[in-house]
Amino acid sequence: MKARKKVITALDYKNMSDVKNLVTLLGDEIEYYKAGLEIFLNTGGEIVDYLHSMNKKIFLDLKFHDINNTTKMACEFAARKGVFLFNIHASCGTETMSEISKMLKDMDSKSLCIAVTVLTSMTEKKMQETFMTDVSLNDMVMNMAELTSKSGLHGVVCSALEAAKVKEKCGENFVTVCPGVRPAWSVSDDQKRIMTPAEAVKNGADYLVIGRPITKADDPKKAAVRILEEIETVL
Repeated sequence: MKARKKVITALDYKNMSDVKNLVTLLGDEIEYYKAGLEIFLNTGGEIVDYLHSMNKKIFLDLKFHDINNTTKMACEFAARKGVFLFNIHASCGTETMSEISKMLKDMDSKSLCIAVTVLTSMTEKKMQETFMTDVSLNDMVMNMAELTSKSGLHGVVCSALEAAKVKEKCGENFVTVCPGVRPAWSVSDDQKRIMTPAEAVKNGADYLVIGRPITKADDPKKAAVRILEEIETVL
């Protein structure tokens, strides 16, 4: 099933017990998992070694954002852990992103480093208020994506609503990782810029980050299979 190469299940838990129960339950249906700040800190990083032991691919979603050297050292840590994907904030700037790109090449790392554009929980009004700007949310995302591409990183985290335009501007090989993906039968929670899984794939999303529609479902495996089948119809 090609759809299995599209879905990244978000492990929004506080302990390894819940993680192990879910990973065991989902079995071969899910290959990719996202480990964010909550589970990474609560497990002291054990989550990475566990997922590798289960032959799963990891999106280490720690959103590094600091001064140049600190961000680089954090990225070196992620790359040496051999995760499939990890991310920084594009607002770290082109100098930092370019140096990280060079560092990964020098390390001959297979890890993909992507940059966060605008969080999918952010509306246009909230973004303009926060950054004291009248720039549109779409223009902000496109600018950050273009800077990321020119810096040599592998792709961006963006809303599926923006994925097609990102591909158009930065090329088909520029990776789009899209949170805020919700099946029509699920609730949107705190996400604002959302699409269904099938819509997201048709609009250029390479990877769909899906958490609660699977992890909070009465039957997580059934929910995962339902999502995979929906995606399969557009592949």
